[in-house]
Amino acid sequence: MKAFLWVVVPLICVEILMTVLDPYLFKGFFEYDPDLGFRARAYYPTADGGRTNQFGFNDRDYPLQKAPDTFRVLVLGDSFSWAGGHDGNYTAILERRLESYYGSHKVDVINAGYSGTHTGEQLALLKKFGLQYNPDLVILGFFVGNDFLDGDPNRKRIIVNGVYIDIDKRREHKIFGYPIVLPSRLLPLLLQKYRVYEEQKNAGKGTFSEDTYLTIEKFRLDFFNMRSFEQGRYQQNIDYILQSALEMNDLLKSRHIDFVVAIYPDEFQVNPDLFNAILQKFKLRREDYDLKLAQNLLESFLNSKGITYIDFLDRFMTEGRKAPLYELRDSHWNGAGNQLAANILFDELLKRTPASAP
Repeated sequence: MKAFLWVVVPLICVEILMTVLDPYLFKGFFEYDPDLGFRARAYYPTADGGRTNQFGFNDRDYPLQKAPDTFRVLVLGDSFSWAGGHDGNYTAILERRLESYYGSHKVDVINAGYSGTHTGEQLALLKKFGLQYNPDLVILGFFVGNDFLDGDPNRKRIIVNGVYIDIDKRREHKIFGYPIVLPSRLLPLLLQKYRVYEEQKNAGKGTFSEDTYLTIEKFRLDFFNMRSFEQGRYQQNIDYILQSALEMNDLLKSRHIDFVVAIYPDEFQVNPDLFNAILQKFKLRREDYDLKLAQNLLESFLNSKGITYIDFLDRFMTEGRKAPLYELRDSHWNGAGNQLAANILFDELLKRTPASAP
């Protein structure tokens, strides 16, 4: 009984306090959002010395009503929207290149991505924040590495005491306006701190240690396993993500807004050395994998619905033979990768933006 009083009761009190005081004690980069699950805080300092905008995006503030004779592009996406920081991200590079091309500012390129989200969650973000910008064109950045894998139709990713937690949206319960998390809020917080400590100790110059990064990429590679695909292992996720993309297209079409899907490759598709390292470490068979499976699946669907897309894979494979395009042991683009992505989108936008070039 004494052990219960001295150990269990204090832990229960800590859990209650962490729930009640969450909005006051944990004012980190992300915060809970009842509609989206989480969002980045408005005007929060970023690692590169900038700050988020009014909606928590990695960009400056834009007036919600665009200026006359300006073409407005809204780019949806996940953590690729943050790679390179405020000014080094491909969206910022793209806007500067268009400004240089036209000789003045004629195209707004608004970066509206949140890390840790997939297409279904980006659809909700578009409805809540993105459409307020009244764009002429929406570009959906689709990362084949995990957008299908993360596409659980029942997932709601929330931020609890500064930690990502995935809950079942069908069974969300709240107290004082904040979600109740079972079995614990304290345990995920402690585990996250421990994982961060271990990675920082072992990663060296890379974002992750070699073992951790290969494990992450091996998990993503499983989607490209032909046997897993034939057995329908990810079919529920696939159906949900494709339906979300179609709903996004229909919503934008109803508002006379153009829509383009930009398909971003995973590093193991671009870097043969990484692919071989995964095969070797986990003793996998090369012939079990189709490295274009995700692109072929998505493109077949988009073609059937008449949705425009841009596949980055071939350009990234070609340029990846000359220089690295991804950060060291990190699936996000480095400076060269962000520049290449901006160049690809630049070519596409010249077909759609004002024709008043010098």
